[in-house]
Amino acid sequence: MTRLAPKPLYEVRVSPHFWLTAEPLRPKYTHEQFAEVIRTIRKAIDELAEKGYVDEVGWNDHLLSKRPFLDGNHFEFHVYDDDVLVVYFKREAHRVIRMVGIYDHENLPSE
Repeated sequence: MTRLAPKPLYEVRVSPHFWLTAEPLRPKYTHEQFAEVIRTIRKAIDELAEKGYVDEVGWNDHLLSKRPFLDGNHFEFHVYDDDVLVVYFKREAHRVIRMVGIYDHENLPSE
């Protein structure tokens, strides 16, 4: 008897633009390190789909409290080193997560 994988709790939407937001980080890392950052983020996206939050692949998953993300639905977690920040938007009622961007502390959008 074949077991089916459990259905993810959340639908995670990842646009091509999300991956483009990582480009400013590329010069900070070697090719191998940057590839590891991207692999880690992909694993974190899988974890978001399963749980709705990140606590194994990344750390410090928390609600953002500064503009332009001050709406109660934008979250951030850290991966790789403490300066790779991944922002996502969660619509709890619909069980949908939209990946917003990959930043460091220097290029995180702020008003």
